[in-house]
Amino acid sequence: MSIPALLKHHGVHVPRFVTVAGRVVFDEVESTPSGPVHHEYGPVTAVAPHRFHGGEEEPEDELAEQRSDWWDEPTALARHVDAMRRSFPGFLYLPAEEGLPPSWGGIINTGRGQFDVLIMTRRDQGLPRVHVTKPRLGASAGRRWQKPPHLYSSGSLCVADSGDWDPCRDTAATVTAWAAHWLAAYSEWRITRQWPVEGVDSVVA
Repeated sequence: MSIPALLKHHGVHVPRFVTVAGRVVFDEVESTPSGPVHHEYGPVTAVAPHRFHGGEEEPEDELAEQRSDWWDEPTALARHVDAMRRSFPGFLYLPAEEGLPPSWGGIINTGRGQFDVLIMTRRDQGLPRVHVTKPRLGASAGRRWQKPPHLYSSGSLCVADSGDWDPCRDTAATVTAWAAHWLAAYSEWRITRQWPVEGVDSVVA
């Protein structure tokens, strides 16, 4: 059992943070005027409350024909771009093209492995999709390949419930932090075959 899970078992809720490289940390973080800072890793991003699950990925809402998309509004797009630049500067911004919404690609390093990750926003502003392009997710189980828990049938990561996501409050950086938390749990699952945590309850002030 991980230390955060052990503390939660005893009623102590532990806030989690993600470094710019993608490592989850939960102690030695200090609040500063510019945001939370870890004594060793520097600026970190708080992991917002969320719940892992799986099953079928929520389809996009049918949108009426519209003259412009949400990312055509500079302020709306800047929220995501600025948040990603601040929290995960190593991720590459992929502008919208041919009707596909803006995306980000980069590497999340959990400290136990590196993962190439794609964060894809949605036209309906729903919970962005998260896909690991490499390595293949899962583990050998005898002669078969065992997929990890909390994975959509499409292969995308189920980093949160759709109700955890608020497009007016959250950004692509929120989802990237959730992805880092998912991958940290996955890295532990690969060793123990037990998913160590179901999400995050703590709200960081």
